[in-house]
Amino acid sequence: MNCGLSTIKYLLFVFNLLCSLCGIALVVIGGVSLAKISELQQLNEEHNIAAPSIIFIILGSVVFVIAFFGCCGAIRENYCMTQTYGFFLLILIIGQIVIAALVFIYVGDVREAFKTGFEKIFAERDRPTNAELIDTIQSNLQCCGKSSALDWLGKTPQSCCQSGTAPLCVPWLQGCRSALGEFIDTTGVVLGWVSLGVAAVELVGLISACCLANGIRNRDRRYA
Repeated sequence: MNCGLSTIKYLLFVFNLLCSLCGIALVVIGGVSLAKISELQQLNEEHNIAAPSIIFIILGSVVFVIAFFGCCGAIRENYCMTQTYGFFLLILIIGQIVIAALVFIYVGDVREAFKTGFEKIFAERDRPTNAELIDTIQSNLQCCGKSSALDWLGKTPQSCCQSGTAPLCVPWLQGCRSALGEFIDTTGVVLGWVSLGVAAVELVGLISACCLANGIRNRDRRYA
């Protein structure tokens, strides 16, 4: 095997290791975001806010498996395996770009829908299920009321407190409506850019796979 083909082979192996790590990262990020946002689903039933996180977990698992087979194809110098790996990697790259685009496009609509949903829940805060959800949001996002602690009309719950004991405590200054919007924006940006970043790494792997497959085919023709 010539030096150029050997170099491409080991470069592809290294990039597949990176893709494997990226796959694990997608699963971890998807799992963490799913754990954080799953409770917010009650604010709006029309938008499945957990869907991107679930897709990331599935996508990360697929990336890991494909990268593993890519490593095998590179080490064994198998033309068919390398070509198949490149094809599935191309599908993954396109899928991740589409997912990132959809996240960036619709994150604003989701943000406004959930902010409106919080307002409706807050208006019916005397219901036990709504009160529990509001407490969870206020504790996790470190916020208080719709716009401020004044929305509680002197009946500030403990979940609003930075320090001290309710109702005579130091409340969080930020309202939950804006905190919820910032949280969804940040989550969307992270998921979108991580998806594009992993796609960029996979693109390098795809180019290496095509070069290796072409080199293997040319070598086999010479020695046929």
